[in-house]
This record gives sequence, C-alpha cells and structure tokens, in this order.
Amino acid sequence: MATDYYEVLGVARSATADEIKAAYRKAALKYHPDRNPNNAEAEAKFKQASEAYHTLSDADRRAHFDRFGSAPTGPSGMPDFQQINIEELFSDLMGGLFGNMGGGVGSFVRGQTRGGRDIPYELVITLEESARGCEKTVEFERPAVCETCTGRGATPGTEVDTCPACAGRGEVRYQQGFFKMSRVCGRCGAKGTIPREPCVKCTGSGVVKRMEKLQVLLPAGVDDGATRSVDGYGEAPGNGLPSGKLEITVRVASHSVFSRDGQDLRCTLPLSFPQAALGAMVDVPTLEGSAKLRVPAGIQPGQELRLRAKGMPRFGGFARGDQIVTVQLEVPTTLNDQQKALIEQLAVSFGQETHPQQKTFFEKLKELL
Repeated sequence: MATDYYEVLGVARSATADEIKAAYRKAALKYHPDRNPNNAEAEAKFKQASEAYHTLSDADRRAHFDRFGSAPTGPSGMPDFQQINIEELFSDLMGGLFGNMGGGVGSFVRGQTRGGRDIPYELVITLEESARGCEKTVEFERPAVCETCTGRGATPGTEVDTCPACAGRGEVRYQQGFFKMSRVCGRCGAKGTIPREPCVKCTGSGVVKRMEKLQVLLPAGVDDGATRSVDGYGEAPGNGLPSGKLEITVRVASHSVFSRDGQDLRCTLPLSFPQAALGAMVDVPTLEGSAKLRVPAGIQPGQELRLRAKGMPRFGGFARGDQIVTVQLEVPTTLNDQQKALIEQLAVSFGQETHPQQKTFFEKLKELL
C-alpha cells in the first residue's frame, strides 16, 4: 500500500502550505538524526517525513499525489529523495528563527565566507551624559584588509592559485547522513585562493589587526542597553568580501544619588524629625544642580514627593520625566543630656493618642496573642 504522506505529517488533505510546513518542522525536529543518534527507527521516520514534505510542499507534486496516490518518481522508481537538498530545506524552514543572525541554518556557516563578522563593543557613559546627550570617542581593534597586498594575501606582483581543498568556493561540503553540510575551508580560510608567495605583513591571510577610532554621537535620553550599528567597521575578511559592523551597546554607569525608572529619576531625601513633623523647605540635588522642594508638615517615611520635569529627557522628544523623591526619616544616634530630657518631655506630652498607627499595631498584636 502506498504511503499516505498526509498521514505521515499528521495533516488533513485540505491543509495549507503553511500547515504542511509547520507539521514537517515538528516531525523533522523530533526525528532529526542528530537528536536520535544510532536510532534506525527515528532515521526512517525522518526520511519518510522529508519525502512527504518534498512531495506535498510542491503544487505539481502534490497534485500528482492527490490524483494517483503516489509521488512523481525518479529514475529508480522511488521518490527522488537523493535530489532533496536538506540543507536548503532547513534554511527555508528555519530562516525566520535565525533571520537576525544573517541567514537561516543552511546559510549560517556559509555566511562566514560572504562577509566579515560583527564586532561587539560596550560604551560606558555617565547618567549625566545620558541626560544631555554626548559625543564619545570609541577606540577598538579589528581585523582589517592588509594595505600591502590589498587583501589578496600574496606579495604584490605575484599570483594566487585556486585552493585545491575547496575548488575556490571557500567552503568544504560533505555528507552527514541525509544532510549536505558545509564548513569554512581550513586550507584557505574561506578565501578560495592560496598565494604562491605569502605577503610578509599579513603572512598570507590578507588581514591585519588595526586600531580604529570613531566619534559616536549619542542623543539625549539614550537608555542603558541601547545599541547602534556602524557599517564597515566590523571584521574585514579580505578577498573583496564586505566588512561586518561595529555593534555598539550603551551602558549607563550607576549613579551615587540617582536611579533611573523609565524617564523618571529617583532619589532618597533624609529628613530630621523636626523637618518631617513641622514641614520645611529643603534643597534637593538634581542633574541640573540643586532645586527647592517644599516638605509638608507631618510627612511620613517612605512617602514620595515629585519634582516636575526634572527627570530624563524622552528619547527623540523635548518632554522630560519627573524626579521622584522618597522621604527617609533620619534618627540621631547620639544625644546629649539636654536633648534626651527634651525628647522625654515631648514623649510625655504626646501620649498614646497621638500615635494611631502604633496603637493599631498593638491592638493587632493582642489579637494574635
């Protein structure tokens, strides 16, 4: 009995192309030989699922199968499985998962021969620089094209030969199970050529280490973790291939007074008991100097006060966040005799009725006990 490819993939005959692709992805990942080493049953199911997808993913082959109950056959009379490029198949299926890495699974290794890799760089700035924007000098080392041989790897005036290991492709292809795999050629380093007389400066690689210096302009309000790419300042593989990018990640150093909360800034304001009880006008530090803040009488520890438009500028705009000030009651650690006597008199004059929170606490404590 002919194999029912719809049943193999677990889809209905009316399944869409996306549903067929999703079903195959699930089966392929489950029965992948790398996940099931030395498992003949899993290997057979993987091959069967691949045959099913090869047939049902093509409109003409699927129409043939729906009409005759079998797939179009190759010269051997069986589905022409050997002609399925599994590497490209997985590149198509998984491209969305690896799109940010410069290609799908099938092209990820080969991508190293098509251009230079990106270079990560962390740029540390202060909170003040983040608030007002700044221009910073970035210095870094990167592999760059050798100026002596212009990236050919050969002494000027001499010839280069096609690499015999990869036939000039820059990659070596090989078969692993049902997969056609590829890796960077170790003989020529992905260049595809071998110099007859290696360049003395770069020893034939076509690439040398070079210190670079860039001026980077950061806008006001830039946040920690923000990234910026600079084309052409990544790894330069030579041989006429394009350079990668310099991937700059901004890191805002911690501040001794402020912490950032979105566009708002937070800080703590220590107050003495008289200031908290009677109210006061106090000086509060901001990123632009000190500012006056009115503290209402009877304010409680942990209560927040707000200074409007004293926070961080909103990225790309002119509005600013606020500065949120959290009150902290500062209790003196040492008292002289006169101060102790005055506080004792104050405590007597307060009595219990002036401490409703304390009274409620003791009432709850009695209930628990």
